[in-house]
Amino acid sequence: MKLKNIICLSLMLFLAAGFIACTKRDKLVNNAMIVQIEPAGNIVMSVDEIKELKAVIKNVNLDEVNQPVRWSISDTNLGSFSSVTSHNPTFTAENSGEGTITLSCCGIEKTVTITIG
Repeated sequence: MKLKNIICLSLMLFLAAGFIACTKRDKLVNNAMIVQIEPAGNIVMSVDEIKELKAVIKNVNLDEVNQPVRWSISDTNLGSFSSVTSHNPTFTAENSGEGTITLSCCGIEKTVTITIG
């Protein structure tokens, strides 16, 4: 009976250690990713203007990698993207105002302020 308890306990510890190791590995991969929006800095546009955007995703070696991305804007009345999953979408300014464009990739978000006048 004691041998059975020891085996069960050992198996539980082994599984727990494996889970923790996988979790740490995923966090390291995500923390090593660099997510950038080009153009960098605040974006200023006029109504009806179209601007090309670029998602730059780099790994720990600073090599550009192709990872799934998602673009969003805090106020959808300001404008729209040609594609919310493209690395190189265009953004069309539709109304005046200020908001935030967000690029999401691998659990990391990068934002820029957009002003449309």
